Amino acid sequence: MAESILTVRDLSCGFHTEEGFTRVVDGMSYELHAGTTLGLVGESGCGKTVSALAVMGLLPRPAGVIEHGEILLKGELISDSTKQALEAVRGRRIGMIFQEPMTALNPVHRVGKQLLETIEIYQPELDKAARQARTIELLEQVGIPAPEQRLKEYPHQLSGGMRQRVMIAMALSGNPEVLIADEPTTALDVTIQAQILELLTELQRSHGMAIIFITHDLGVVAQICDEVLVMYAGRIAERTSAKQLFRTPHHPYTQGLIHSIPRLDTPLKTPLPTIEGVVPPLNALPPGCRFSNRCRHADKRCDAEVPELDRCQPNHEVACHHWRRVAE
Repeated sequence: MAESILTVRDLSCGFHTEEGFTRVVDGMSYELHAGTTLGLVGESGCGKTVSALAVMGLLPRPAGVIEHGEILLKGELISDSTKQALEAVRGRRIGMIFQEPMTALNPVHRVGKQLLETIEIYQPELDKAARQARTIELLEQVGIPAPEQRLKEYPHQLSGGMRQRVMIAMALSGNPEVLIADEPTTALDVTIQAQILELLTELQRSHGMAIIFITHDLGVVAQICDEVLVMYAGRIAERTSAKQLFRTPHHPYTQGLIHSIPRLDTPLKTPLPTIEGVVPPLNALPPGCRFSNRCRHADKRCDAEVPELDRCQPNHEVACHHWRRVAE
């Protein structure tokens, strides 16, 4: 087993609102190993991005708080770190590619200026000429042609794929050990999406990074991830390897997600399978299983008792009272 770089133990976090405290992530635990990719999968609002922001120390204050749990980077506790200590970790040891490159990049500044500012923060020892050379090197690494010209352009002058490559270059500027990619292929066409995924795989191979890949696209999970956490309403529903997830999904929610993927051999005009019902609001969760109102296997136990992660196979855990019946 590769070295564990990032360890998250029983992480719970949320936000103070006018209606009270809303827990968005509840009891999340995982280990991320060097050179591997961990996928966080689930519907919008299930807590994927919030868990990543907690790792980065970027929960909006004072509303966002970590209730309890630990986040360790190579055995060093960082969840209780001071602002100054987090700044030494953020970007330098853990980098992040944010969801929307058009909003993450400042529209009124040239790409080169924004990339230079990032390098100044993470590598202050470099002089002006070395920083300029580093910006060109980073753009070349992420496959941007004519990098000297791109540095002079504004974000709106670049395509969506180019902007995403710039965001990846900024995330790599601190040479991080862990890279968090928050839906980096959203809103990109299939061809550009494949290029971005291939780029991340190549960069991981050359830099030895560990990657947390946040997505709702199971096709992307199958292509790039080694291990997968399926999240539902703030909790982990299933955890296993990507291969095992598609081969033998044990949670009814995971099965529903996989069955909803369009297939090439499906007859024309066949309605796509769906998961009926809606996700319960995070400020009004049921006392038992959070998926019980949408699950055909649910019974009184599911309505009253929260299922804990249970090991069903080696390296395969599922939070379902009836996983044996579901797996049949």
